[in-house]
Amino acid sequence: MRTAAAIILTAMPEEAAPFLELEEAAGRVAQLGTPAGFNAWYLTIASPRVLLVQTGVGQTAAASALTWALGQVSTRDVFAAGTAGGLHSSTNVGDIIVGTEYRYGAADATAFDYEYGQVPGQPASFPGNPRVLELLEENEVHADKIRTGLMLSSDSFVTAKNVTAAREAFPEALSTDMESVALAQVAHAYGVGFISIRAVSDLCGPAAGQDFHMSLDSAAQLSAEATVALLEQLRGSQRPDRRRRQFGFDALYAALYATIAVDQSLEPAEDIDPSLDLSDLSRDLHDEQVQDFARLVAAGKKYVSENPDTRITSQRYDRIRAEILRDLNLTGGRGRQTWPPTSQTIMKRFDGYWNNAMKAIGLKGGTGRRRGGLRYSSEDYREAVRKYHADVTKQRRHPSYAGYQEWLATQDKTYPSGASIRQHFGTWADAILSLYEQQK
Repeated sequence: MRTAAAIILTAMPEEAAPFLELEEAAGRVAQLGTPAGFNAWYLTIASPRVLLVQTGVGQTAAASALTWALGQVSTRDVFAAGTAGGLHSSTNVGDIIVGTEYRYGAADATAFDYEYGQVPGQPASFPGNPRVLELLEENEVHADKIRTGLMLSSDSFVTAKNVTAAREAFPEALSTDMESVALAQVAHAYGVGFISIRAVSDLCGPAAGQDFHMSLDSAAQLSAEATVALLEQLRGSQRPDRRRRQFGFDALYAALYATIAVDQSLEPAEDIDPSLDLSDLSRDLHDEQVQDFARLVAAGKKYVSENPDTRITSQRYDRIRAEILRDLNLTGGRGRQTWPPTSQTIMKRFDGYWNNAMKAIGLKGGTGRRRGGLRYSSEDYREAVRKYHADVTKQRRHPSYAGYQEWLATQDKTYPSGASIRQHFGTWADAILSLYEQQK
């Protein structure tokens, strides 16, 4: 199987056209033979090989095309590009929406105790690729136009006639389209990163005075430009000398204490804690805001010292962080990593574990199971991937994260879990790619 830097999927020919035009300018377009219903090309944008797939409209078409594509190339990054309808009342035509999470807009299994928008057997939402989302914080990529947040998908167009129901069910959703969430589900099943980058071409329910329509070609061009820019930065082919911002540990502690204070609805303390250096906050906030947060941080720190059994999950932290950034008018597209940092940034500074961050600020943290990294050697991980790959190859099946989990249950010997495999190699795709690297 060939490797590719990324798979890019668009629904319509007009959405694929900007990528093909970019490739044609260099005289290099290689179209592949595909099953009926969609088209595919190998491109050389941002990398020696990117697979572009024009899927056709709708969730089934998109999911089928991505499943085919993942059988053609091994990759760790899947992008969806094209257009979307603006759903949130603050969304404007021409905005570029990058999904931090993806939900089905019309799935209803609430009679069986699932969340609205959740398909039985699947998570309530699918996360966006954290590597791409972190890039958006660190680098300037259409900073004046990009917004990040929840994206919806359904088989029905959302218009002014039914937009109220969608907004009531998902008040934070920024946009809606007909493919992104199905693609996110397939990527989740295969253990690869997924991100949807869509330009708003129409408003589902425009307010008075708002422009409500942009041509499909213009919106597709905006999406393609943002997608290529992000892919280039992801591959390290653009601005290689850009220095990455790194917060001091006190700034990380402050973010956690402040978030806990918000989560517990605490009143700001009268005095600040002089033991914490909050100078990092001044790069994003003015002096009065820094002082306000310093008192909130002090309240959170005092609460933690008195309540060491308190727990806040990384998901809850990120939700509160998003609220703080909105209140500070720092939401999305600032072109740099802003305070408070993401949970992913915090975990990276604490050896990859949220639990380590909890203990660092004085919380007991969860005990959980013993980490795979402490039980298995590097050779154990390689052996597990090699044996699984050999077994599924004999069965003429595609190696997948879900398939590995099923395979584990059939083995007499104990091997690392799928989650441990992903953590050891970085992603599931990297675990599979390691087999080919060993063969070189």
